[in-house]
Amino acid sequence: MWRTINTPAILSRCFSEAAQDVLEFQKMQKINLDRSWEYLELGFANVLNLTSSEYEWKKVDLPHDAVIEKERSEANPSGAGEGYTAGCSLYYKKELILDEEWQGKNLILEFEGIMGIAEVFVNGRLVAKHFNGYTSFLIDITKHVKFDDKNIIIVRVENTHKPSSRWYAGCGIYRHVWLHIGGKVYIKPWHLHVQTRAIENETAKLEVRAVVVNSVNEKVQGVIKFDVFSKDEKLILSSEEKFLIGKNEEKVIAKTLELKPFKYWDIEDPYLYKIQATIICDESIEDSASTLFGIRTISVDPKEGFKLNGKPLKLKGGCIHHDNGPLGSASYDRAEERKVELLKASGFNAVRLAHNPFAPAFLDACDRLGMLVIEEFFDVWHAGKVSFDYHLFFDKYWEEDLESTIMRDYNHPSIIMWSIGNEITWGVGVDVDDDSSYSIYTWCERLAKKVKSLDSSRLITAALCAIPDDYKRLFAIIEEGNYVIRMLKQEVDVIEDKWGEFSEKFSRFLDVVGYNYKVDRYGFDRYKYPDRVICGTETYPYTLFKNWKQTIENSNVIGDFVWTAIDYLGEAGLGRVSIEADDLKSFCGSYPWFLANCGDIDICGEKRPQSYYRDVVWGNRKDPYIVILPPQVYGKKLYFKPWAWEPVERNYTFPGYEGMKVAIHVYADADEVELFVNGRSLGRKEVGINTQFKMVYDTIYEPGVIEAVAYKDGKEIGRDKIETTGEPVALKLVPDREVISSSYGDLCYIKIMAVDRKGREVVFADNRIVVEVEGVGELVALGSSNPLSTEPFVSRERKLYKGRALAIVKSIGKKGEFKLKAWAEGLDGAQVFVKCI
Repeated sequence: MWRTINTPAILSRCFSEAAQDVLEFQKMQKINLDRSWEYLELGFANVLNLTSSEYEWKKVDLPHDAVIEKERSEANPSGAGEGYTAGCSLYYKKELILDEEWQGKNLILEFEGIMGIAEVFVNGRLVAKHFNGYTSFLIDITKHVKFDDKNIIIVRVENTHKPSSRWYAGCGIYRHVWLHIGGKVYIKPWHLHVQTRAIENETAKLEVRAVVVNSVNEKVQGVIKFDVFSKDEKLILSSEEKFLIGKNEEKVIAKTLELKPFKYWDIEDPYLYKIQATIICDESIEDSASTLFGIRTISVDPKEGFKLNGKPLKLKGGCIHHDNGPLGSASYDRAEERKVELLKASGFNAVRLAHNPFAPAFLDACDRLGMLVIEEFFDVWHAGKVSFDYHLFFDKYWEEDLESTIMRDYNHPSIIMWSIGNEITWGVGVDVDDDSSYSIYTWCERLAKKVKSLDSSRLITAALCAIPDDYKRLFAIIEEGNYVIRMLKQEVDVIEDKWGEFSEKFSRFLDVVGYNYKVDRYGFDRYKYPDRVICGTETYPYTLFKNWKQTIENSNVIGDFVWTAIDYLGEAGLGRVSIEADDLKSFCGSYPWFLANCGDIDICGEKRPQSYYRDVVWGNRKDPYIVILPPQVYGKKLYFKPWAWEPVERNYTFPGYEGMKVAIHVYADADEVELFVNGRSLGRKEVGINTQFKMVYDTIYEPGVIEAVAYKDGKEIGRDKIETTGEPVALKLVPDREVISSSYGDLCYIKIMAVDRKGREVVFADNRIVVEVEGVGELVALGSSNPLSTEPFVSRERKLYKGRALAIVKSIGKKGEFKLKAWAEGLDGAQVFVKCI
């Protein structure tokens, strides 16, 4: 990446004071362009006419998702997949005045992501088109700008063609925009790479490669200097390489560096180094760039599994989509970082980016916090899954999008695997003898070879699902007590194993074969395909115990990735539960369903019951955990999708249901658990591996206190309790941080809760709340995790859901303090102060 580097102290060792002065004008700069845009919702128009006064442009700062601001409707053709959201046709405009000192420099725009078909115009001239909303792209605008007047950048975004996605995508310039300013000879953005070639005798052998571009019409001689810095910014290694570059040439300059001693990057201590490359021509600094990197090794083997830095590790993984809940798809750095923090706190050590590349800020957070990543390129190849998805453009642009992603993300130590596709078998033939140009096997080989040519240091995978020949035996009805789960069959047909034949041919080009919902094949395929390494790239949350047991017991399986770790917008109602069987006939839910409703963590960042169960199964929780099946549904036959969780709640307050039956569920890793209701024991019961760490007590609801005590070897090892609460009387506000950065765009997440007179959360409260922000903050979203709410996230008011809501406040770029106030009819209001420094 091109970054502004403050390096005078370092350069003084090599250059004169005069040379240091030159640095201030000739080093590479990367300037953020997120502020002061305008946008217009408009159908196709002549760009040259858009500057006239007849159009009423609205001011906006990026990142921006226009769809999250619009009303949802059952009539929207996006359907359940995109959460019944509207399409958009947008224009964005920015006036850009260039510094005179940049004349003669190279100017390159970087768009991290534009959701929709994008066209970029500079001063009325079309300079780029882009068709993939998830991939970043660069535009050299050097020849299209002027220095004697303002420059007008206009971006057209077209996303009215629906459906265009299987989940909520949003619309607009939803990630950062940058301007790179480089010297006449400069390091190409995204093209300063570091690779660990070998580790021998406690020495890390690093290969550094920089793509250098000569933009002048003559040969240039120079020196490129590589400096490596420790985590605390100390210079620890320096090396130089002379180069000669032809006129208008692009050249790769490589250098081998040896670092001793060194520190590994791993999930417990994610140590990051920085490398800076400086181009020196005629004893002057012409350009500079830097990037962070980590030193780590990865390997896989069917008998020894996955190893990080030579140590075996099972991947405790989760799949996530790109949206940020109440923010829609708008990608704020803090929102991306918070997702990684939530995952890390819930025991995950790996994440699968479904089903496209994510924002750089998310990967930066994974690097800093120690989260392993499977980065996926495509959900579709040449055959589509919905009418207007990327399959329309794949044939022409797959290579460009794949290459730009690898170049951009090459240095992230968190990335361990590239996934070339997700469930590509949808809607295509999988004849095992098919080698035609449109065969999925031909495409698999083509993509895999391309990835290896760009990056041989990482593993290649793809997520495989059921195939058309399996459809006749695809579904099964599984009854467990009063639960009826419509699930995919997990049986292995050893007589006519079509899936096995298909996967065998497909997997020839993969280092790791991704299995979606094929847990029951793990042991069978361990013997049938002894050289195959498997990863559970998608599994159901409700079968977590089996998923993890099979992952642990089979050395050929390197990890398990639940669908999903964090809930998301779109695929509405994927994880729904109903007392009516007919409600589950369709794949997704009918309007007003908005959320998938299947994540361990909800869209506001709160852990759901399945997440606490995961804590127990993974051995991360010693205390038992209590949840309750409410009396409203006790004894009724419940139908739920395989991505759902039983409708238990962390709640023991059911006004009007006294004397009715409830089921109290206890999750615990123990020998026994004992349940007390108002001090009265309901007896000890076995709990542990034999009961899949679950135990249920059927009893009569009586308000008061329930407490679970867990025992191992006859001794108490932990306890948990819930008590009945009173009526809500007040609101309580809890910010995730009391001090945030004053830099524009930092976020503060403020939890809003209804509490009773004793300060206890009242889960059944559904009061309508109103919020207001004063000072140096701006309210950007007010949300809840209600999967059926039609209330907009951009409003100042909404109803509490299960006693909670979430306000998200943005720093406006000024130091000081902001105050968030919240009130509701019949409740005492509350306020909280947050500093911006």
